[in-house]
Amino acid sequence: MLSIQRFTLLIFVVVSVIFYALFTYYFFKQEEEMAAVIMKTLRNNIAETAYTVAKNTKNKESVITSRAALDRIAASNHFIKAILVLDDKDILLNTDPHCGMDALSLGDDEEKIPAKQLLKSKSLEQEIRFYEGKNAVKLTLVYVLEHEEIDAHFINNQIEFALYFGFIPIFIFLLVLWFIHFFVSIPLEKLRQFAYYHSKVPSAFKLKELEVIRYSMVDTFTRLESEKEELYLMARTDSLSGLANRNSLYEFVERLIAVSARNEDEFAFLFLDIDHFKSVNDSLGHNVGDELLKNIASIIKKTLRPNDFIARVGGDEFVLIIPEYKSYFELSNIIERIQAHLARPWVVQTHPIHINSSVGVAFYPKDATDYVSLMKHADIAMYEAKKLGRAQYHFFTEALNKSVQDTITLNKNMRQALHNGEYQLYYQPKVDILSGTIVGVEALLRWISPKKGIISPDVFIPLAEDNGFIVELGEWIVEEALSQCLEWKAKNIDINISINISIKQLQETNFAMNFIAKLEEKNVDPSQIDIEITEYILVDQHNESLNSLNLLHDKGISISLDDFGTGYSSLSYLKRFPIDYLKIDRSFMDDYDSEDGAIFIETIVKMGQTLHLKIIAEGVEKQTQLEYLKNIGCDQYQGYYYSKPLSVSDFEIFYKAMNLSSVS
Repeated sequence: MLSIQRFTLLIFVVVSVIFYALFTYYFFKQEEEMAAVIMKTLRNNIAETAYTVAKNTKNKESVITSRAALDRIAASNHFIKAILVLDDKDILLNTDPHCGMDALSLGDDEEKIPAKQLLKSKSLEQEIRFYEGKNAVKLTLVYVLEHEEIDAHFINNQIEFALYFGFIPIFIFLLVLWFIHFFVSIPLEKLRQFAYYHSKVPSAFKLKELEVIRYSMVDTFTRLESEKEELYLMARTDSLSGLANRNSLYEFVERLIAVSARNEDEFAFLFLDIDHFKSVNDSLGHNVGDELLKNIASIIKKTLRPNDFIARVGGDEFVLIIPEYKSYFELSNIIERIQAHLARPWVVQTHPIHINSSVGVAFYPKDATDYVSLMKHADIAMYEAKKLGRAQYHFFTEALNKSVQDTITLNKNMRQALHNGEYQLYYQPKVDILSGTIVGVEALLRWISPKKGIISPDVFIPLAEDNGFIVELGEWIVEEALSQCLEWKAKNIDINISINISIKQLQETNFAMNFIAKLEEKNVDPSQIDIEITEYILVDQHNESLNSLNLLHDKGISISLDDFGTGYSSLSYLKRFPIDYLKIDRSFMDDYDSEDGAIFIETIVKMGQTLHLKIIAEGVEKQTQLEYLKNIGCDQYQGYYYSKPLSVSDFEIFYKAMNLSSVS
């Protein structure tokens, strides 16, 4: 298939070949006619000259009298190089001494073609006849031709032919070809690309016919694209709610499964059903029910995050895809937020309506790895939520459902416990190894539930760290510990109190300033307060944390590094942060009697002594452990060997008893 450029080139070549063939024929024909005229002129001239010479010649010797006339003739005609008068082969007269017999072509056959004859012949001949008395004499008049002039005359014609009918037509052809390329080929190529890719709309063309075609194509494709988008939306959009429908949901989940499988990610598949929605349609009519569904769809869409997905898959059934969440606790918060918004009072067409929703949750890839199975398992979990009383959510896996529900319950109870005053601080003594006296206490949080009794910190502290409640809880601990310090000082219990501070507390803006403000408000001596941090705070190396610790330390508050050696211990941390005490974790004390364990403990003690830090051992439960610590130069210890963590009243009794025993 030919392009326009190739077709134009082909037509031009064919026309050019025909044109040049005809012109070449007529050019050479014209050359022949010109050569014939020149030959005729030369022959007439030589005949006339021969007649004149014959008329003026009486004998052979008198031929010389015609030299002047012959010289003029030779000089006035560029095609004549010389004129000779021959008597047989003897030269009687020669206008150019340089021309001899070798310049003549006497006796040559004449060419039939005048041009070839003119170019090939060296000379032209004519007889001179006159009488000497009664005797007829014949001489030969010869025109020696100037072939350089003849050749130059024809070559100039050929050069002009090549110029006017060679280069100029080629230039015109290239110019025409460029115009065709610029005004026809390029626009047509743009139209082809637009028709094929439907991407960039070409700008207006110069040629009217092409512009009409372009405008028609743009208009047609615009309408087709609009219709295609409408059809696409109709095929993938729920007509009532404007949300995605089953087709769109299937496509989204399939893409998400492919991405999640490659990245080894998890996502949640939620099946939400409106409780008792049928009664709304039956009692108030489908028009009210439809408007309610529109409002429900709008509320859910606004409640979800930008990267979440929602589709309406049935009358009052919705599917929600939650691809990113930090924990099941965060996912539960999202579900509860949606259910809370849906449970608010509704007014539709003046009708007050109260609704609830049940949600079933399945996880990819834990519960299913394909769309159909995810839909099925989430649907089963949703009906399980309805069986359990509606207005709640349920996970497909019973064990996971119980774990998440327990976490949610723990979070609610943990927060409520603070308002109910269920938290208490217990205090474990810190003992000087050499003197055996109590030099301080560590404040330890205890949750004493009226229903469940004492709840271990290992149960609720990690959750509080995860959801940020530790900041609020930490503020209560600081307030309680500082108040207790004042109360004990009034009772002559003059000891240091260590308060555990989490990394989230340290990263709070103005934490150090607020802490110092509380000290000044309660008039607590900063030297009686010790802050315990873990190695994870050092690893984080948050500027806010470092600034807070430096500010507190400059105020006179000591800093203890708890659980040293269990994390990412580094001497650079001890150099960078203002540490006063290193606390050896109880896990090392359990292994004190082994060679490796002893080396590790002794290394920590020696390192602390080198850095001028105090060493405190945790978890001391045996006399042998205490004796070992004395031998290696440890400064303080705490543990069940001396005392377990005690309530305020029990500690006061214990402290007085230990003081009395030490006095006695």
